[in-house]
Amino acid sequence: MKVLLSFFLIGLYFLSFAQEKVYNTFNTTRIGNGHSTETLWRKEVDLFFGHKFGDYSNGLTNTFSTTDVSFGADVGITNNLLGGFAVSKGAGPYRELISGFLKRKMMQQEVGGNPLNISLIANAAYTTMDASIDNTSPVSFQTWEHRLSYTFQALISRKLTERISLQFMPTLMHRNYVAFEDVNTLPSLGFAGRYQVNKIIALTAEYYLNLPHNRVVLGQTYYDPFTLGVEFNTGGHVFRIIFSNSAGFTESQYLPYTNTTWRDAGFRIGFAFGRLFKI
Repeated sequence: MKVLLSFFLIGLYFLSFAQEKVYNTFNTTRIGNGHSTETLWRKEVDLFFGHKFGDYSNGLTNTFSTTDVSFGADVGITNNLLGGFAVSKGAGPYRELISGFLKRKMMQQEVGGNPLNISLIANAAYTTMDASIDNTSPVSFQTWEHRLSYTFQALISRKLTERISLQFMPTLMHRNYVAFEDVNTLPSLGFAGRYQVNKIIALTAEYYLNLPHNRVVLGQTYYDPFTLGVEFNTGGHVFRIIFSNSAGFTESQYLPYTNTTWRDAGFRIGFAFGRLFKI
């Protein structure tokens, strides 16, 4: 009896040092175009669907023409390991994209303990489109390896209050094949935030500073992707309305190939939502 009591007291001693974890830093596993530090619980599945339209630079002429459609699923492998895949129509120059990722939560914010959430993510994308016959084109693939691109990110976030969350995303993207004068490896510094208006509505913002900034390739300027969003949490899913100057959903599109800017009304509307269920 004394031995059991000793183990019980020791257990209480160590439990007294356990820290309360902070949850729901963001409402979903994504913020704007990119990922948040959030993962799913084990055996949870989130079916994802996204749609983007044309930009507003020519008024309503192309505003409701489809630029990209993406469909995929995220699966909670463990409580801290998330895997997913998606297929996308694509929005120039890469089209017909198949992509997959793994995201591992390394640290979770705690009350009086760990100050941050930290997740690491690796993404790969493959395009099945026909290769261009123009040798200067970024899609004039010579081998199947040329069709691959990779993205690696460290996602670092903190829930400052019940309403405000911030995230920092150092990013490294590599394309196996690029246009003449372009660079294969493109570093970026990402910044994002969420403001929870009430239990249902939240406002989000996401910006990636590409290095080099506003690079020019064959006379075309590529800008930093900047995305604003409005989230509606219905309980069963989170519906997101997106306003962005980037046309694609995958990292190999919106990071290196955003060719319109908010200054010239080159933003577009889109939407995305996921349906969460258990398996």
